[in-house]
Amino acid sequence: MADEIDIANDLIDNEVSRALSRLRTHTPNTSKGSKYCVECDDAIPLGRQKLGFNLCISCAEDTERKKTLFAE
Repeated sequence: MADEIDIANDLIDNEVSRALSRLRTHTPNTSKGSKYCVECDDAIPLGRQKLGFNLCISCAEDTERKKTLFAE
């Protein structure tokens, strides 16, 4: 029988999987991303460019934080 920690871990795994799935469906991966961040003009690493990102890590984190804070 599963204890409370196992149940909590399963819930967390499911939530992470759903979040990653949402990100994958909303992340453009068909085109190459920008060389420079559209917010701050810093260089974007090649790996992020290949995944189609247009924001540097710092600006992407800020955007996600704002989405979380102001979500309804």
